[in-house]
Amino acid sequence: MNYVEQIQLEAKRVFANKQKADAWLNQPKADFDDCTPLEIARDESGYLRVKDVLDRIDHGYSF
Repeated sequence: MNYVEQIQLEAKRVFANKQKADAWLNQPKADFDDCTPLEIARDESGYLRVKDVLDRIDHGYSF
């Protein structure tokens, strides 16, 4: 499984809804210099950046 697939599964778990996860993953974010989370998550460092944001969302922080 590659980093993009891993982040898609993580987002689906956090949002508990595939459509919401897909919407979040495909919308540019200021935290990622206006790139989408999927664009950022293509390598290990990007994956970790996106996972960190998802972890914060999962723990109640909003973005």
